[in-house]
Amino acid sequence: MISTCSTVIRIALLCVLLGSCAKNEEPEPIVSVDENIFINELYASGIDWIELYNANQEAKDISGYFIYDDPINKYTIPSGTLIPAMGFLVLFCDDQGTGLHTNFKLTENGEIIYLQNKSMEVIDRVEFPALSDGQSYGRYPDGSSTFATSGNSSQGFANEGSQAPAISKVSREPIVPELSTPVIIMADVVSIDAISLVKLFYRFDSETYTEVIMVKGETSYSGIIPAQNKTGKIEYYIESQNTLSKTSRDPYDAPSNVHHYLLNTDILPTLYINEFMTANTSCCPDKDSGVDEFDDWIEIYNASSVVVDVGGMYISDDKNKPFTYQIPNTDPASTTLQPGGFLLLWADGSPDQGIDHLDFRLGNGGEDIGLFYIDGRTIDVVTFGAQNENVSYGRTTDGALAWKVFTLPTPEKSNN
Repeated sequence: MISTCSTVIRIALLCVLLGSCAKNEEPEPIVSVDENIFINELYASGIDWIELYNANQEAKDISGYFIYDDPINKYTIPSGTLIPAMGFLVLFCDDQGTGLHTNFKLTENGEIIYLQNKSMEVIDRVEFPALSDGQSYGRYPDGSSTFATSGNSSQGFANEGSQAPAISKVSREPIVPELSTPVIIMADVVSIDAISLVKLFYRFDSETYTEVIMVKGETSYSGIIPAQNKTGKIEYYIESQNTLSKTSRDPYDAPSNVHHYLLNTDILPTLYINEFMTANTSCCPDKDSGVDEFDDWIEIYNASSVVVDVGGMYISDDKNKPFTYQIPNTDPASTTLQPGGFLLLWADGSPDQGIDHLDFRLGNGGEDIGLFYIDGRTIDVVTFGAQNENVSYGRTTDGALAWKVFTLPTPEKSNN
């Protein structure tokens, strides 16, 4: 009989030889017991939740069970928690950690959720994909092994036999339309049952919506919004229906919320991305959180002789995605540049800290910084390479074509 100590030594040697068993690495939990309790549906956009389903003919007490997306941060289901026979229980994933509110949130980009009984045995495991607003991921029908993304959620109710079609990857070509240019709207639509109809609804400057039947191509559905010969705002949304007459929309709450683009002929302002820093560890502290934080930053320079408010314009770390982040237009005093003036924006991924904070960070390995007008037209774009710590990269003089490294950065000050 091999001793426990000998077994541990052999496993350790095997880990070394195979290059596995990294320090503190937990083994992947697998479903080892079937209790007919299922992670039945998940929603990860906004007020996140997980729906559990009891497929047994009697109520099930799940007091002391665990649910988690991280084995070292498990949430314990509170005492007295029952799921009715053939019924549902909804857990809200909001970081509260009390009652039926878990101590974690879900990610809309997808992850794995585990359900574990009091004996620490995994009784269910669900890996869900990236979800758009309004979409859920669940079993169809309840408790089955067939999963699908649904355009409509059914929190606390039966999923029945079919989900509403799921609409994703909505895009347009061109992404920044011009006057007298038709616009192609494209979307992926999937359903367990066959898709019977996909429609595009659009309107110009709040007029009545026009309906267009979208045509299925090799990979997606498409419809055309005709060219317009005047400036204004185009609003649009997509509606899909399957052969069981289940419908969904994108955006999910359309027409209250819709996609849109602007047709605009304004002269673009003379603004420049003038200086930036991507690896800040000791220079130029951001104090807006109440403590000194050494964040990435971007300086914009107004080279014109007129006042310019950048509120409503867009800024991005990808020149091909002009609508990454819209600078709020709710506080002109904080977003207005005087002639020859500067504006500093913190690229710290913390827009809750103030109107001058962006929802993305910069990569010190190199990427883009782009400033775009309210309609998406390019005002200025800079593509940079790898950056060093605590130095900035800026134009040799304000608004100049040439760039150089600043060992003494000059945020909100002239480079001249």
